[in-house]
This record gives sequence, structure tokens and C-alpha cells, in this order.
Amino acid sequence: MSLNSKVNSVKIGEYLYIKGRIGWKGLKKDEYLDKGEYRIINATALESDGINWNNCGFISKERYDESPEIMLRLGDILISKDGTIGKIGYVKELDMPTTVASGIFVVRNLKDNVIDTDYIYNYFQSSFFKSFIKSSTEGSVIPHLYQRDFYDMEINLFDLDTLAVQ
Repeated sequence: MSLNSKVNSVKIGEYLYIKGRIGWKGLKKDEYLDKGEYRIINATALESDGINWNNCGFISKERYDESPEIMLRLGDILISKDGTIGKIGYVKELDMPTTVASGIFVVRNLKDNVIDTDYIYNYFQSSFFKSFIKSSTEGSVIPHLYQRDFYDMEINLFDLDTLAVQ
């Protein structure tokens, strides 16, 4: 069977959890910690080969607990959404409770029995996604990618059996 016979285009928001931090809820600069048990990732920690865990800060347990919607899990994909848009990170290891700063989206596969997380991650690194980012942010004084832009973005969805290595 040809690859094209098992492809359909879907809205990515139907398959992925996409959340970002909403404001800082009064977080002040002096609340950032050099060490701690609760890590926070910002866009500078996202590098071409993954996440630079040494480039992350720390916050208190209270600050971590206030935003459960962006507490990271293994397999989450991170995308920078402000300033330098489209930097990608993939949470392949997680040795402590971690959350994200306001400039990052957490993208989580909700249907891993239908769509492969590695496929999503590779798609976000593709020229197709870079074109989507460019068209979504052109003309902006301060580049910003909005959550609603993701929900309607279309992606080719392949049957997992078609993607499986034989």
C-alpha cells in the first residue's frame, strides 16, 4: 500500500494538549532561586540538541504548585512562543518537578495510540512548521505565537502502522 493512501490532514489541536503560563501571578525577580527542588525552564534553555538543564532556574514549591497545567511530564514538547519563536525542546528525562516560564508552550500528545510523539517533535523541527511560524508572526512588532494559532494548524496524520519500522 502506498504511503499516501493512509494520510489525512487534521487540526493539531484535536490531538495535542497545548498550554502556556498565563502571567506570573505577581512573581518577582527576587523569587528566582539559584538552587532548589522545583525547576523552571525558559527559552534560553532550549537548544538545538534539546534542553540544557544547566541553564534553568528554580522556584519555590508554592510557585510551582500554582500552575498545574504546565507541570512537565516525560514526552512533553516545549516551544518558545515569545521573541525568538519556535525553539524546540523535548522532555526525554525529568529528574525533578519542572515547569515552564511564560515564553514557552507545553505540548503534550493526547492520543499516542493515534499519533507518534516523535513524529510531532520532528514536524515541529521541519520547514513546514518554520513556515507556519513565519506566517503566524509576520508583521508583528514583538513576535508572539498564540495558542489559538496551534489549534487550527493542520498536519498530515499517518496511520501508526504506516510509520512503524518494518
